[in-house]
Amino acid sequence: MGSTATQKLLLALSIVLILVGICLTSAGCFSPAWQVVDIREFRAEHQHGLWWDCIRAEKHVVSVGDFYDETPLHCMYKFDNSAELVIQNTLNNIDEDGAAGESEHHRFWAWHKAILFFIITSEFLAFISICSGVCAPCVPSTAFAFSISLFIAMLCSLLADGVFFLAANRVDNRFVQGMVGTYEQRIGYAFYLHLMGTLCWIGAFICTLLTTYKFVSGDQDDGSKENLFTWQQQTQPVTLSVNELPYRREEPLLHDKFASPTGYRPSPQIPYRTTSITQYRETSA
Repeated sequence: MGSTATQKLLLALSIVLILVGICLTSAGCFSPAWQVVDIREFRAEHQHGLWWDCIRAEKHVVSVGDFYDETPLHCMYKFDNSAELVIQNTLNNIDEDGAAGESEHHRFWAWHKAILFFIITSEFLAFISICSGVCAPCVPSTAFAFSISLFIAMLCSLLADGVFFLAANRVDNRFVQGMVGTYEQRIGYAFYLHLMGTLCWIGAFICTLLTTYKFVSGDQDDGSKENLFTWQQQTQPVTLSVNELPYRREEPLLHDKFASPTGYRPSPQIPYRTTSITQYRETSA
C-alpha cells in the first residue's frame, strides 16, 4: 500500500521528535544535576541526582584572565552498599558531625526509584514506538501501535517530571542543613533537559495522531475504491454480438428433418379414410 508525501512527512517528523526526546530524557537521567546546592561553609557545590551524587570543590581564581577554575566532580552511586554504610555511620554521629544532615540527601529514596522506573519505561516504549512507525508505510495497522506506545511513553515521562517536582519542593528535600546555616537547593539543568524531552514527545504525539489518521483514512479510501470498482464490474451489463451469443441447437430444423436426398419435396399425402360415409334419405315435411 503506497503512502502519500503528507503521510511520509508526518511520519518522519514524528520519528525525529521521538529521537530528540529520547536523547534529551536520557541526558537528563544520566546527569546528577537534578538538585544543586552551594554550601558555602563547606566550600563545595553538591549535585543530587536520581541514582548518583557528585561534589565539586569551591572554584578558585587562577589568573587575571581566568577568574575561576572548575575542579572535577567527585561522584558516588546512591545504590552502592559501601556508600550506604558510610551515610548510616555519619547519621549515627549527627551530634558530633555537622555534615551529617547533608548526608541524608545522598540516600536512595523510594521516590528516586519511582522516577527511574517511569523514565526507563518511557524510554523503552519510545523505542517500540519508533519501530512501529517505521513499519507503518508497509503495514498501516501498525500506526495504532505507533500512537498507543508513544502516548504511554509520554504519560510515564510526565509522571516522572511531576513526581520529581513535587518531591523536590518538599521541605525536607528542598533545604539542606549545614553546621552553621540552612541552604536551599535549586532545581538543576537535568530536570529541564528531561522536561524538554517530554515536550518533544508531546509534539511527536500530536504528529502521530495526524499520521495515524492519514494512514487509516488512506487505507479506507483505497479499499472503498477497490470495492466500488468490483461492484461496477459486477453490475455493468454485458453486451455480446450475435456471433458471440451462446446457441445450442438440440433439434434439427424442419428443412433438415424433411429434406430428401434427391432434393425433391413431395406434397403431403391425405390420409386414407377407412370409415364409410353415412347416407341420409330425403323426406318431405
